Amino acid sequence: MALSDQLATRVRGLLRAADHPRGAAGTAAQWRSARDQWLDALDPREPRELGEADIRRLIDFLSECGPSRTSRRSAGEWSHQIDLLVPELLFTTR
Repeated sequence: MALSDQLATRVRGLLRAADHPRGAAGTAAQWRSARDQWLDALDPREPRELGEADIRRLIDFLSECGPSRTSRRSAGEWSHQIDLLVPELLFTTR
């Protein structure tokens, strides 16, 4: 299933504002590589289908991320943004 352009744009915006939080699994380089793969998967110039398992992995990835310093979001604001996106992402799997 493909995400709507609007939803994909919102997710990409969050991914760009994300950072590898302290204490998270893996190295910062591994995290950046995974983030870049998600950005590529959501690139509107390269439409790709995401399965239900892909959507769940994306939700897990976003949930493990934290806000970057440049995003000027607090951890609470970050969590709220993710909480708003999760139902929309899950709805795409139905």
